[in-house]
Amino acid sequence: MRKSVLVTGANGLIGYEVVKRLVDAGREVVAVDRTLSDVAMLTDHAFALEIGDQHRLHELAARFGIDAIIHCGGVSGPMLGRDNPAALFNINVGGTIDVAEVARQRTALGHPCRLLFCSSLTVYGNQPQDDIRESNPLLTRQCYASSKVAGEAIVLSYAEEHDLDAIVLRIAGVYGPRRRTACVLRLMIENALEGKPTHLPYGHGFPRQWVHADDIASGLILALDVEAPLERVFNLSGGINPTIDEAAGIVRAAIPGADIRLDEGADPEDITLGLLSIDAARRVLGYELAVTLKDGIHRLIHTIKSDR
Repeated sequence: MRKSVLVTGANGLIGYEVVKRLVDAGREVVAVDRTLSDVAMLTDHAFALEIGDQHRLHELAARFGIDAIIHCGGVSGPMLGRDNPAALFNINVGGTIDVAEVARQRTALGHPCRLLFCSSLTVYGNQPQDDIRESNPLLTRQCYASSKVAGEAIVLSYAEEHDLDAIVLRIAGVYGPRRRTACVLRLMIENALEGKPTHLPYGHGFPRQWVHADDIASGLILALDVEAPLERVFNLSGGINPTIDEAAGIVRAAIPGADIRLDEGADPEDITLGLLSIDAARRVLGYELAVTLKDGIHRLIHTIKSDR
């Protein structure tokens, strides 16, 4: 079991839940993010750190004897960074190089350091057939997704050339109470609670692979602790590919009077992707799902109501 874990993007949707679980398990966690707020209440070892501050990153790794890094940091979705693609690449690709170098140098000095890289299902691009496996081609043409492809290539190259213990997780569309970027689930729920209609010019019949942040945190910790895996790349999803109108039906059933109307067609800002296979994650990592979409939506409704 890794004793001292560095989590980047520790104040975000996934990073926060990972830090919380590791701290609750009594493990030493060093949490870094550009802003700390909530995560600083979880661990005494929380540090404000901008991506690109390599010297501070190396100093923290040495000071705390880091033997694993979970890299959740960076621009966290295709809806962000569109107006500044150069900055997006600098953050996502540059940040990945920074953590890979920390892990490589720790390992070279006789302190093996596992690196987990949070990639995205968007790397597959448009592949509407089901059973999307890790061996499928990467067909992206979007800047965000391309930054994730580049990150994967960096991490796997370090693993091949420098014997770095590295694992890539291709993560589906994560939702949960801490998500602050655009989320159609939150939009439908908030509008319904406020008595407002929701009308989207897309979504009826369009699939989207949601997965709750709790299940992704579980998958990351399993990947953190798995011993000597023969595979390095894993899909992590909710194991389902529901349409947006199916999710809308759950919201309508949970909030009487919810007025949600979806037009036919694909989300113009999303990819059309068939069901991700999570067979490898189940077989190698022991990954299992705990939160159904219905349960997750009900949890999100409860959180939004509590925050009002």
